Amino acid sequence: MAQNKSVPTEVGYVDSDLLLQAHPGFSKVKEIQGQAQAELNPLREQLQSLEAKSRAGNLSAKEQQDFQSLSKAYQDTLNRWQDKEDAVLGPITDQVNQAIAKTAQEQGFALVLDKRVAGTSGLVVYADASLDLTDAVVKAMPK
Repeated sequence: MAQNKSVPTEVGYVDSDLLLQAHPGFSKVKEIQGQAQAELNPLREQLQSLEAKSRAGNLSAKEQQDFQSLSKAYQDTLNRWQDKEDAVLGPITDQVNQAIAKTAQEQGFALVLDKRVAGTSGLVVYADASLDLTDAVVKAMPK
């Protein structure tokens, strides 16, 4: 039996990238990304040099072995840094999502879309600016 309960029908959107960057803990993510790039860039440069020689067909057997070892080292290093970033970013994402949900409920929104995802997927081609909850969510986030 249907109840006479008022159900929100408003659809809004947020810029989740901006919300993540506005979180006070995001500076730690940027720090990790900087450290990762500092370690990965020299490996990437070495790989690119060997890759260019490989495409030209000029790799010796030793260089082929070095290329394989370097590729593995690069991937292992990348995975290690990604794990570190994920460990810090996970709780931040959870807090941002909680702030989105709280703001949406308080303002009577039934559904909140991510602006970038909705736009690039073609799911949304137009949305009025009054449906943007980003600023309200920033205010609701932990300080």
